Amino acid sequence: MMSGSEQVTGDSSVEPDVRKILCVGRVCFDIVYTCTHFPSEDSTLRSVDYRWQRGGNASNTCTVLSLLSQPCELLACLSAEEHISFLQNDLRKYKIDCSHCPVIEGIGCPIATILLSLSTGTRTIVYHNQNLPDLTFKDFEQLNLEEYSWIHFEGRNVDKVLLMIQRIEDYNDSLRGAESDMHDESAKNRVPITISAELESPRSERLLDLLPYVDVAFVAKDFAKNQGLNSMNEVMQTIGQDGKSRGTLICAWSEEGAIARTACGAIVRSPAYPPQKVIDTLGAGDTFNAAVLYYLNKIKAEFTYKCKQEVTCASDYNQAKDRSFDQDITVRGDIEQNARIKSTKYNRQDFIDKTSLQRAIKFACCIAGAKVGLRGYDCLDKISSDILQQDFLIH
Repeated sequence: MMSGSEQVTGDSSVEPDVRKILCVGRVCFDIVYTCTHFPSEDSTLRSVDYRWQRGGNASNTCTVLSLLSQPCELLACLSAEEHISFLQNDLRKYKIDCSHCPVIEGIGCPIATILLSLSTGTRTIVYHNQNLPDLTFKDFEQLNLEEYSWIHFEGRNVDKVLLMIQRIEDYNDSLRGAESDMHDESAKNRVPITISAELESPRSERLLDLLPYVDVAFVAKDFAKNQGLNSMNEVMQTIGQDGKSRGTLICAWSEEGAIARTACGAIVRSPAYPPQKVIDTLGAGDTFNAAVLYYLNKIKAEFTYKCKQEVTCASDYNQAKDRSFDQDITVRGDIEQNARIKSTKYNRQDFIDKTSLQRAIKFACCIAGAKVGLRGYDCLDKISSDILQQDFLIH
């Protein structure tokens, strides 16, 4: 577990292998108008700003991950029709791997027209999908799972997502037999994949079916309200309490901040950190999710590294002991203790304790708050670096 004095920074004394986070979902083309106020019916209003932007939950999450210097990949269907050059160029601009995205001929790209109101800080979205198909299991099968430490699903098409999750579980199971073989160099370089999913669409009751199969679930405010839950406290008291949830539950609630529950039931909270002026709330939820993924994945990398170091140390000690027989060997007490470790196997959620989860949602609330004070996502990299250096994250 992370001790109370440790924090995630770029200057960590360990050298963990931070692998890619894969985000599975949808990408769309956003047309964004910024207006002084929301227009009344049957009126004409001049906007104060206008831009094109790559959108979609999984796509936005990748943008923020990349700005946080987290290697990431997007898996989403791309339309070969209009706007594909803009979308692909923008993905390259943010260094987001899209090499496995299937390109669909003959069907247009999903379009979102968005009105941002400066007077209220709200965003209103009109969405049109020209029936671009969802990803298939075949699309997912082409991936080399060894490249990822974390796979995050935008909650869509539950049956297909469950098939993808089953493939990840099969991969994780395959690691167990090789974990204790210290002579298997390839096994040393593999890590179990953490699975997370976003429960957002109010139209999909079946998203709750994902809870038994994911390590981390993000419950969106709109989804919770559609379930008849009117506060983030009600979310914690209701969702997953039937024994179906096996993992961590996280819920952000706009200006009220966020709440989360560990797999063992500990509840943690964070207040919101709003900017002086709300400018652009579009993608605030995706920003929060990305910041949590970034923070927890860094903790996982450090935790895994330390586990493997302990196993290597124990193995070296045992080999020296076998070679020396009756020779005097002086070893530290912690080496003696670690010599009993037989493998790197650990519960996939051991790295998410109460302290690390509380820090993760606090960091995410800070980043999401900063984002709504910006136009788009740029400058989040500088802001995140400043936040990570602030002492309050470790309290």
